[in-house]
Formats: sequence, structure tokens, C-alpha cells
Amino acid sequence: MRTEHLPERGGPFRLGRHVEHDPRSLRYAHGVLPESTVRPVQWQRRVDIFDQGSLGSCTGNAAAGVLATDSAAGPGATSVTVKGVARPVDEALAVDLYKMATTLDSVRGSYPPDDTGSSGLGVAKALKGWGLASGYTHAFSLTALKSALQSGPAMIGIIWLNSMFDPKGDGTLPVDRKSGLAGGHEIVVSGWDGKRFRLDNSWGGSWGDAGSCWVAETDMTWLLTQDGDVTVPALTRAPTPTPGPIPDDPDLALALAMRKWLTETGR
Repeated sequence: MRTEHLPERGGPFRLGRHVEHDPRSLRYAHGVLPESTVRPVQWQRRVDIFDQGSLGSCTGNAAAGVLATDSAAGPGATSVTVKGVARPVDEALAVDLYKMATTLDSVRGSYPPDDTGSSGLGVAKALKGWGLASGYTHAFSLTALKSALQSGPAMIGIIWLNSMFDPKGDGTLPVDRKSGLAGGHEIVVSGWDGKRFRLDNSWGGSWGDAGSCWVAETDMTWLLTQDGDVTVPALTRAPTPTPGPIPDDPDLALALAMRKWLTETGR
């Protein structure tokens, strides 16, 4: 296992993601669908964008954001049950997921009192530990990420460059490789329009496009090569939907069957 601490920018926007790549994760690679069956998709979020403030809890915010976003399994959750207690999916839940993650990751220190950040792997373990996910898989390529998005949102951990703090007017995230490294960030990937990926942040609704932004496919490809990781929780909060009619397109039928299998098995 390799972990690495990335520096964090101070001021109004807090980072806090660590690189934590465990070779054992290779055994839990997310499946890749046939290219002909991968379609543009956008999953709706059912709660407002969170605001982590000055806390380095981006991993907990990303996990809570996934919980609150629609998927093939059903609508996003506005509340969940944790240890027998019903709780709203909000910033407080995100912070508690972050607290749990800091005790399960390989990063030195835990919150509180040490606000040292965490990892996508750590917060995925927190989701599973609380019974909010039956497991999780990892998308190790851009095609695997697109395949994962066919079933629902995912969490992505990436480096964060100085240019990325200020999205353009149309919501595009400028990934200027010469702007310098600010730190690492965990964020929700909620869609793909065929050319760009939609990211839902945790810096309040006034940031970017109502709290979200768009990343060009070429930039996402590069970000994943920079120690990026994609974690796909198999959420347990929603019942399995009633199967619909089998489509005539054999490739699409295969894709839907594989998606159902991935959802049910947590692979």
C-alpha cells in the first residue's frame, strides 16, 4: 500500500484528499461495458450541494454526495439509517463519514483532533462499516469510469491545480498543468455528456455552476494518470428496481444485464 500526503490550500476552499492505493484493490476492478452500450448520462442530486468550509472533509462530502444522488438502484437518499438512527444526508453526515474514514485509512492522524484529510478508499470503508454500502469497486480506466456511470455516480480522487479553483462562466473547469499543484481533492462524478464529465463539489452552491463543474474528457484522462482513483460504492439504501422489458438490441440487453449483476453483487 502506498500513501502520499498532498499539500492543501488555505483560504475559503479546503482540500484534504490523500493518495491511498492498495494493490489488493485490483481484485475489485469495476467491469467495463461494451463501448456500443455506453451512453451519455446525468444522475440527479436530491439534496443541495454541501459546503465543507474550513474542514478537510472532502472525502466525507463526496461519499454523502453519492448517497444523495440517483442511480440505477433508485432515487438519491435524503435520509439514511445509521446504527438504527434516521439521519438526514447533509453536511453533518458528511463530517461524520469523514471522522470514520480517518480511523480506517492509512493516513497518519484521525479527526478529531487531527484534520489531516483522508482517502476515497478510507471513506468507502466507512460507508460499508455503517451498512450504507455492501462493498465498492474501483474503476481503473476512463472506459471503466464511463461504465460505472451507467449505473450511478462515483467518487473520484484527483490532484487539484491552482487553475481549478476558478471554473469558467460556463462551468468548465480549467485544468492548466502549468498553474501549480494546490493539493488533492475528492469529488462526486455524477454524469458524462459524451465529451465532458460533470463533477459535484462541496464548496457551496455559489462555486462554479451551482456548485458543480464540467471537466473535458482529455483533462479527465490526464488527471487519472496523476495518481487519480475512482471508487464506486455499491449502495444498500435503495431496493432493486423491477426489471423492465428486454430490449431488442442484443448489445444493450447485455449491458443492462451486466449492470444489474454489478449492482446486485457489489462488484
